[in-house]
Amino acid sequence: MNSKPLFLHDDLDKYFYNRKDDIKKLKYQIDSLNYSLPQQILLTGYRGVGKTYLLKKVQSEIEPNMFCAYLDIAKVYSTTYEKFTIKHVLIELLSEMNKAVTDSDYQNTIKSKINQLINNLKLKNYDFADAAEIFNIPIPKTETDYGKLSRFVMEFPQKVVDSIDEINGFVIIIDEFQKLREIEKMDKFFWLIRSFNQTQHNVSYIFTGSISRSSDIISKLNGENGPFGGRLQQIRINPFTKEETRSYFDECMSEIEFTEDGFDRFYGCTRGIPLYINSFYNVMDSGQVYDSEMVKNTFFTNMEQILIMWIKVWSSLNNTEKNIVKNLVDEDSLTWSELLEKTNVSRATFNKYLTNLKDKGILAYENQKYCIDDKMLKTWLNHEKEVYGIYPL
Repeated sequence: MNSKPLFLHDDLDKYFYNRKDDIKKLKYQIDSLNYSLPQQILLTGYRGVGKTYLLKKVQSEIEPNMFCAYLDIAKVYSTTYEKFTIKHVLIELLSEMNKAVTDSDYQNTIKSKINQLINNLKLKNYDFADAAEIFNIPIPKTETDYGKLSRFVMEFPQKVVDSIDEINGFVIIIDEFQKLREIEKMDKFFWLIRSFNQTQHNVSYIFTGSISRSSDIISKLNGENGPFGGRLQQIRINPFTKEETRSYFDECMSEIEFTEDGFDRFYGCTRGIPLYINSFYNVMDSGQVYDSEMVKNTFFTNMEQILIMWIKVWSSLNNTEKNIVKNLVDEDSLTWSELLEKTNVSRATFNKYLTNLKDKGILAYENQKYCIDDKMLKTWLNHEKEVYGIYPL
């Protein structure tokens, strides 16, 4: 029995399953670039549902007349040792766009055009750090001119499309976009993209992140007063249905056998989220037939391995954030004022950490009350308290 990867694997085709409708939806939106009618997309879904896998699959199958750059904001943030700024994001975005073009068959075609563009924009004040050259054209490492840098990066994708007759579009995927909140004046970055993108006819942005549907970063990006003002096409990636989960086992993990009630319990535990399905599968025994009781016992015996994702997230929370979560596990749901009273911190601190928890997909806001968005996290915390008498530290 071969284990399933719990994180992104290089062999996408081997481990990617289903999502035909989601791929079709995304490709349909991307295809509009062929008609100079770019669509901007906000892709959301539960943590572990497979958003990154899906986007990497779409990127690998992008049509030859399109370029596609993939930017992971969490990676940029985690590898930045100094204060995280818009400049860091712009430099990395340029690097990824440059990579998308240089890895193509059009490198020689566009090199001279880019050289001319660089000279015209007089980039002598740029400091591109790790992206110190474009198409092997060196750029002096001197003091950064933010105005020139932002203009150059924002204009780059449309300039590339305009320079190659065979290319109709440039797709830019911005993953874990909620980490942009770490930037001072985050709104400014969203407005920067929008200010250039609204006049670009062949550039599409796809924003995605494991955030609560009630996270205010969505309204900051796509709300009535946000830069995109409701123009983003919102696509929700849902967990597998019960039937899709059954088919997944039949086609990819057929050595595992269930009774009817056993499979019902398994689906109830995993809720069709691929990460949970794969991690649960990794602790199962092909020599057993799993009935409901056996599924339950296997789940609770191996909970820490099955829920490794949430244990990592939990360990990253500070004491105040953990206290907020614990209160909601105890009470199921609380209003803002009820939760503030139990948390016993200032309003400013409370709001800051409440926002962090929504951005991490932990909390949801429904019917004017806050609750735990992912039931697996709640199950694990309840189990830990029941077994050890306290919630994990």
